[in-house]
Amino acid sequence: MKIFLTLLMSIIATPVLCENLLVTDAWSRATIPGRMGAIYATLENVSDTDIRIKAIKTDVAKVAQIHESYLDDGMMRMRRIKRFSIPAGERRQLEPGGLHIMLMRLPKPLSEGSQFMLTLDLEEGDDVVIPVVVGSMGQTSKPVE
Repeated sequence: MKIFLTLLMSIIATPVLCENLLVTDAWSRATIPGRMGAIYATLENVSDTDIRIKAIKTDVAKVAQIHESYLDDGMMRMRRIKRFSIPAGERRQLEPGGLHIMLMRLPKPLSEGSQFMLTLDLEEGDDVVIPVVVGSMGQTSKPVE
C-alpha cells in the first residue's frame, strides 16, 4: 500500500503552469472529523508583472483563504492575508508554520492518499486548477516522490 501511495503522490504532485503562474508540490495533510485543513505549495510568478489571487475555491471546504502563521509573544497565531500577490519573477512558499491556504468547514475529513482540486482565481481573469495530494496527518513536508 505504501508503494502505491508513493507512486500516486509522485504522479499527482506534477507542476501546473497556467499563463504566468507555476504551481508545484501542492499537498495537504489528512484530517480528522471536525478539524480544519491546510494546503502547502510553491507558487512562482514567471512573468514580469505581479499576480494577485483574488479568490480560492475547492469542493473539500466551504471556505479557503490564505493565512499566515506567526509567533506573537511566545505563542503561535494565525491571521488571514486578504490581499495576496506574487511579485513579478518571484516565488512564494506555502509551508507549515508560515503562509498556507487554510481550509475551513470541511464537510468530511481529508483522507491520506486521496486527491482533490484547488482553484486559484487570479485578478488577471484566469483560473488556475491545481491537483492537491493528501499525505499523512503528521506530515511536515511534501509527499515523498
